[in-house]
Amino acid sequence: GWGLSTRFSDTLGYEMMYMAVPVVVEGKTMAIVRIARPLRQVQIHIARLRMSIVGVALIGSVLATLLAILIAERTVRPIRRLTHDAVRIAEGDLITPSIPAVRDEIGQLGYALYRMTNRLQERIEAVNREKRLLALVLSHMADGVVITDGAGRIQLINPAAERLFDTQAALAIGRSFAQIVRHHELIDLWQQAIQEGEEAEGVFEFLRQGLFVRAIVTPLKEEALEGTLSIVQDLTRVRHLETVRRDFISNISHELRTPLASLKALIETLREGALEDPQAAQQFLQSMETEVDAMVQMVQELLDFARLETGQTSLNVVPTAVEALIAQPVERMRPQASRAGLHLEVALPSGLPAVLADAERIRQVVMNLLHNAIKFTPPGGQIEVSARVEGEEVIVSVRDTGIGISPQDLPRIFERFYRADRARSGDGTGLGLAIAKHIVQSHGGRIWAESVEGQGSVFSFSLPISEG
Repeated sequence: GWGLSTRFSDTLGYEMMYMAVPVVVEGKTMAIVRIARPLRQVQIHIARLRMSIVGVALIGSVLATLLAILIAERTVRPIRRLTHDAVRIAEGDLITPSIPAVRDEIGQLGYALYRMTNRLQERIEAVNREKRLLALVLSHMADGVVITDGAGRIQLINPAAERLFDTQAALAIGRSFAQIVRHHELIDLWQQAIQEGEEAEGVFEFLRQGLFVRAIVTPLKEEALEGTLSIVQDLTRVRHLETVRRDFISNISHELRTPLASLKALIETLREGALEDPQAAQQFLQSMETEVDAMVQMVQELLDFARLETGQTSLNVVPTAVEALIAQPVERMRPQASRAGLHLEVALPSGLPAVLADAERIRQVVMNLLHNAIKFTPPGGQIEVSARVEGEEVIVSVRDTGIGISPQDLPRIFERFYRADRARSGDGTGLGLAIAKHIVQSHGGRIWAESVEGQGSVFSFSLPISEG
């Protein structure tokens, strides 16, 4: 073996380290190698070795730590980015998440989040598109639509319902149905539908707005929504048209019955011997002709109005003198005015410009206005036809000293088949003024009436001045 010893050297005078190693040849110790070194040098070498080992160890530790940090950062960074993107998506910010440039599980997670976000965006866009389409349909519906939840609070109300109930969506949403509707019959219908669990329907009149409506309330029993769907239809115009139709049938029946009864009486009188008296027979025949003319006039008015309503009448609009439009109707109606004991005069200023007009149609308007004036002016009254220039128009007026028109009838006198109370005892279909309105408006003009009940009326219409 070998030996190692440390001892003080008396010769050198300091600690020495001795090491002896035998030299063995063929199993025999041939010599012994003895080495001696000062112990301090050995200790210095050992210290240096230790320092080297520690240094290498520290460098290795630092390098290992840096490598670990780098590896951890490369691993954590995509996870942190995915976490940040996921939080933003969860908060409603549908950004496109970044996909990690690795193909491990983290990369697969990022790609899955990317696909999920795209699918979510597509679904949200589809829902928003459906919502926009629904809002567009509801906003253009003529019927009012109101949806309430199970507690009776309004969840949706469209513009038509806002107008019907005189409210705004911002004020109505979240409030109770009864607070917004404020119509006890409709509220009762709504409560009936809820209690019975079946669709309920009713027709009501909204006196406050002057409306006539039909309401249908349907209970909703879907899982996503429990409440009611109320549809309110404005039938005011339908009811008005029904009233017009009823008035028309009543007027036509009356207007036909009167001349037919008169004709029947005249024929019976002739049969009973009036034919033997030539003078009486002539008077009866004239009366019969008058009644037939009245019926022909009535049928003609109906035909004219039908053609105007359907647009089958074409106008021959040319520059025309105002005097030519007024003179002929006045001369044709003058005998009738004389028989009624009325004074008919024309007051036209000189130098009136020509107007753009279909002469025959405008003469028909003047005839209708004169006919009305004669019909409703008591004997001894006056009728005046005048004209004046206002801006780019000529205003033609027919003034009478008749019985006038009541304030409640005045706004409606140009409606078809409408007959004011004052005219119920008179003849006519109620179409004359409606026809006049159609003709004037087709010329690009206006027609209106002014009246004080008991003091007379003024009917006026405008025609555009010819530029030539």
